[in-house]
Amino acid sequence: MECSPVIIRAARAADALAVEALVEREVHRGTVLPRRFSADAFLVAELDGQVAGTVALTAWSDRVIELGTLIADRSGLGIGRALAEAATRQARERGHDAIVALTSVSGFFERLGFSAVAQTPWAEARRVSTLPTPWLPELGPAVAHKAASSCATCPRLAGCSQALMALRIGQGAEARACA
Repeated sequence: MECSPVIIRAARAADALAVEALVEREVHRGTVLPRRFSADAFLVAELDGQVAGTVALTAWSDRVIELGTLIADRSGLGIGRALAEAATRQARERGHDAIVALTSVSGFFERLGFSAVAQTPWAEARRVSTLPTPWLPELGPAVAHKAASSCATCPRLAGCSQALMALRIGQGAEARACA
């Protein structure tokens, strides 16, 4: 496997403007929700000295963490995959049992080993009955927290249909690294 020229690293305060520009662009496209920059929550992809992508990690509980605001400025370079894999490694290092993503591109996450979950925070916020996830019991309380803390007040709640994808960390696809 050939190594990519993309470098994934923790965000720094100096990345704020670049990350906010990426997020703002995608908010206008309707692919992500608004999110305030906090260097300790974001990873960035750097290409040729410029921020070319970002991802944020947000704990839903002490066991479940969300991979969100995944943005790749250029397609076909593996930026999104590299960011998702780095976020998964970081979540594992932090001791979380599962990593989740709310997404409209579930196939991308399936290729990384994630599985679709019937239970979604937007459905819970709308009070729509969903099925529990027996293979990931810690997800129930985390979904309830996400529904109450974010989804219930989201302006896009009525039309939300994002899939909830989950990966039990340590199972499924392992992160790949260049040799």
